[in-house]
Amino acid sequence: MSLKIHSIVNSSNPQNEFVRLSTKIKTNLKGYAIVDVTFDDDGNPSNEFRHIYFFPDLEVNPGEWIRLYTGKGVNDLGKNGNNQDVHFLYWNSDECVWNDQGGDKATLIKYTIINSVEVPPTEK
Repeated sequence: MSLKIHSIVNSSNPQNEFVRLSTKIKTNLKGYAIVDVTFDDDGNPSNEFRHIYFFPDLEVNPGEWIRLYTGKGVNDLGKNGNNQDVHFLYWNSDECVWNDQGGDKATLIKYTIINSVEVPPTEK
């Protein structure tokens, strides 16, 4: 897989909560999403996706990192403590996504839009 979750920093403050992702090959993030979902023992979703983040149309090179913050901010490219390029992305949520007690699963999905139809206004 070209993109993978590396780790999660959980916090009671959305500005300090983030998911680290990495890629070993050049990857466009469009078509990927992170979801917070709980699974039963058989691996089936036990509830609706509670939170979902759709990644932007962004090219990431091998060796670069992605840090998706739950809180508010402006997407930017910067450096980490090891002088590696990091794409800082923001969910722009006022609330934390991950359960403080742990147990949530951050799931990376790749999706394809099959069909979409505009919903008309309700008839009066």
